[in-house]
Formats: sequence, structure tokens, C-alpha cells
Amino acid sequence: MKIRDMFAEDINRPINGVIKVDQNSGDVVWQEVKEYVITRELKKHFISFFDYYSEAFDTPTADIGVWISGFFGSGKSHFLKMLSYILENRKIGGVSTVEMFRQKFQDDPGTFMLIDKSTRGQTETILFNIDIEGSIHKDKTAVLRVFAKMFYTHLGFYGENLKVAMLEQYIEQQGRTEEFRRVFEQKKGKPWVDQRKAIAFNGNYIVPTLVEVLGMSEEDAKRWFHDKTEVDFSIASLVADIRAYVDTRPGDFWLLFMIDEVGQYVGTDTDMLLNLQSIIEKIGSECGGRVWVMCTGQEAIDEIIKVRADEFSRIQARFKSRLSLSSSSADEVIQKRILKKKPEAEEALEHLYGKNDSVLRNLFTFTNAVLDIRGYSGPNEFAVNYPFVPYQFLMMQKVL
Repeated sequence: MKIRDMFAEDINRPINGVIKVDQNSGDVVWQEVKEYVITRELKKHFISFFDYYSEAFDTPTADIGVWISGFFGSGKSHFLKMLSYILENRKIGGVSTVEMFRQKFQDDPGTFMLIDKSTRGQTETILFNIDIEGSIHKDKTAVLRVFAKMFYTHLGFYGENLKVAMLEQYIEQQGRTEEFRRVFEQKKGKPWVDQRKAIAFNGNYIVPTLVEVLGMSEEDAKRWFHDKTEVDFSIASLVADIRAYVDTRPGDFWLLFMIDEVGQYVGTDTDMLLNLQSIIEKIGSECGGRVWVMCTGQEAIDEIIKVRADEFSRIQARFKSRLSLSSSSADEVIQKRILKKKPEAEEALEHLYGKNDSVLRNLFTFTNAVLDIRGYSGPNEFAVNYPFVPYQFLMMQKVL
């Protein structure tokens, strides 16, 4: 039997080495969920998170912040993405995410019950990488503006430009969205959603559309169009809009902001840290536990604020649930996702080990080596790791 024919999955299939939260095409999502490996360490984090999260269904809480930390390669972005899929319980290839995870928790029905309980209601997730979506011009309201951009985009408005988003929101509140888009397209000859990003070049069509649909005077419509002042915006106004949106949904509806690389984006910037803290505090107090904020960062939250910890105890308090991932289980992921063998291959390899037991022990016995530098412990470990030797996982990880 050739090595390439031993594996349960095609060894030549494309595998994303780095998980990106903005990759959401159907085939990518299917592979990510299907091949997601819940290691012993990850299982502890799933238990910790869902135990905390599911409690809020029975007892509403204002402590809606979750911080997931871990250095490059620890799988924090992948973990956040999987939580997003599970909590939204989106259909993947016609199968719900929760059902795909049922078999991953076959040996732990208690944890699966918590997961199942957490997905019985309706949940929408807003998943994004803040370093990609945020402005390169960071000021003390940078975090607020990213939250606003992603929330209004989620509602179908043009979040890239808050002036346009506010207009669209007002039109929606008047129940005139379809009419506005129809009239604009009649005048311009192109759909509004394709032209709104070029608002500066469409004044001749936007102004008469506002006059016709909203009953504005031409003078007022022109004044709005030519007004270049920045939109007056605050945490209170954003949270009020979030609360208003949640209130229009059923009682079992939850909205989740799931934000990757927050730690890298805010760093130790005092203003942005306070901005983040204020947003989470306001959401927690106003939304009755139906809106959550989950963030990832390479550093633990207490590491970020260590420089001036006396001023940031309140920020720590906003993230009651803190999960710290490590890359110590990389070998387990490789074994289960890439090196998993067909039953007949496992049997053949175990038989091969039995015939060469003493030779293999002599080859991979290292004198004066640290405990991690070791060979095979027996036929089962040989079959699981082949064609690698256990110490090579550690070696490759440290080299890379």
C-alpha cells in the first residue's frame, strides 16, 4: 500500500493553514466545520463557554463580554469562527451546524446538551476582523465606528458611509425603502445598492429622488447632499439602534458581535481601550443580555492592560468569560485531521510495527533528551502518527 492511499481523506486536498474569519464561501465553510478537531484542550473551552453562555438564557446578565486569547497558531480565530457557525446554527450543505457537531461530542453528551440549548432560539452573528474592517486612521472613536459600520452593514445599509447609512435607516423607518430604490433606479438607470458608494457623483439623481419619495423640498435635499460635516454619532445612539433592532425580533432572538484581532487593533491605546469598554458596558446595561460581544487577541486581556492596570480594572470586568488557547495540541489536530488512516491501513501499520518493534525502539531512543523528544510508545501510536515520529511535531512547530 502506498502512503498516499493510507489516509481517510484525500491527502492532496487544499487545506487552509491560516483561518480567516472573512472567508465564508460554501466549500470553505463545509471543510472547516467537517474537519474541525475538538482537542482535549478545546473541549474544556467549549464546556467553559457554553456553561457560561447557556446560563444567560435562564438568568439574563449584563456581563456579555467574552475574551479569547492565544498566540499565532493557537486556533483562536478558528474557535471564534466555529462558535459563530454553531450559535447561528447556519445550514452547511443542507445540514445544520449543530447536527454536524453532534458527532464531535458523542463522548460528551452533557456538553452537547448545553450547545443544543444555546441554539434553540434565533441568533444572528456579525463576524469580522477589526484590523481589516477598521480605519487606518485610528482615534479614540475608532472602535465605535467599526461597530457602527458592521452593524448597519448587517442591516443592509451602507455602513462604509454613516451619512448614507443614516439616510437609508430613516427611509426604512418611513417604510419607503423599496420606493426609494425603484425611483432612484428609474432616474439613474442603475440599482441604488450599486451606486450608493459613489454618492458624491450621483447628486443629480439622489436629490430629485429625495424630493419625490420623502417629500423634501429641493433646497433641503441639496443642503443634506452638500453637507460635508461628519455625522454626529455616539455610543448611546448606536446602542439605542441595536436595542431597537433586537426589540423588533422575537423574545428568543440574540445578536452577537464576534470580532477577531481586537487585541492587535487596540494594543495599549488608552482611548480605544476605554472606547471598547464603554461600548460593551452600554450594550450590557441596555440590551438585557440579548446582545453579546466576543473578541480575540494574541494577548490575554489582563496582559494588554498591565501597563496601567490601576485604571483598567473596569475593562477586565467587562470580560467575565476569558478563554486562553495554546498551540500545545497541534499534534492532536494533525493526527485527526490530516494523518487519520483507513481501518485497513491502521491494521497494516500495527502489524508492520510488530515485525520491527526492536528496530524502531533502537532508532528512536535518544540519550539525554528532554521528555518531549521521543519515539513511538507502541503499535497504536505508530499507526496514528505514521509517516511522522512523535518528536517531529514539536520540532516542526518550534522551527516554524
